[in-house]
Amino acid sequence: MAQPSDFDFFRSILENLHVAVYVVDRNAKIMFWNDGAERITGYLRQDVIGRVHHDNFLGETNGEDIDLTGPFAPTAMAIREGKPLQAEISLRHKSGHRIPVKLWAFPIRNADGVIVAAAESFEENICITDWDRRQAKLATYGCIDRASGLLTHGMIQSHVRESLGMFADHQVPFSLLCIQIDHLEKVQARDGPGAIAAVLRVVGQTLENSLRPTDFLGRWQENQFLAIMAECSGTEISSASERLRRMVGASQISWWGDRLPVTISLGGTAAKHSDTVDAMILRAEEALQESATLGGNRTTVRHD
Repeated sequence: MAQPSDFDFFRSILENLHVAVYVVDRNAKIMFWNDGAERITGYLRQDVIGRVHHDNFLGETNGEDIDLTGPFAPTAMAIREGKPLQAEISLRHKSGHRIPVKLWAFPIRNADGVIVAAAESFEENICITDWDRRQAKLATYGCIDRASGLLTHGMIQSHVRESLGMFADHQVPFSLLCIQIDHLEKVQARDGPGAIAAVLRVVGQTLENSLRPTDFLGRWQENQFLAIMAECSGTEISSASERLRRMVGASQISWWGDRLPVTISLGGTAAKHSDTVDAMILRAEEALQESATLGGNRTTVRHD
């Protein structure tokens, strides 16, 4: 019986790893794409083998939301600098939503020590796996909105009440963000309810993946979400909300061959000592209305 070569043996191991691994040559052409890369990104081998990676079809961005494209692509930097690098970045799933990952890129050398390629490995941030397990459990109790995959209106309202109690007892600050998908009625008129469902799912998952494990996000109204930003004061809410706005703007939604552009408007407010649940939510909604009135795709924060 023929014995497999060492090359076939190690290739089989790499192909079946749960963590994503892919390899590019010096021209940035993808030569290898394993099962983990398919699972995490949604792109199959046949989608990417032979494709030039530096065009950044994965939409990789760093912590400052800078595109990691061309010479700034991790594999390009590993080849140029001749040493490994590590980073926490965000990439875009084939379905359009954003995913935070931990990434490692390193040069590959031949027997003479010459760099001939580069490899990149990445895995989902561990909090995403924990979130998936938690969401599955909450779904059995009817606490998850089916359309968006997020907490229901009643569940997120309960978390607001809980956060206000924590604020009253221990002075731990928190803020609310009321988030609305811009011009969803135009998508409904042009592309129908199926497109609306796709937009809700992509925006909801992108927002959820962009928040911290201590934050909460729920479906609030038909085209609105409510986020509870834990330990976020009034001076911090603007920068946090702007990051969410940019992340959603960097997502992509494909619908029957078309790209559906999507932006969000946000209204924020921080907890005050005199607040009730209704009063705090009303301030966030009024701030959101101001953002929408000014044309959308912006953040407004109410401090009064």
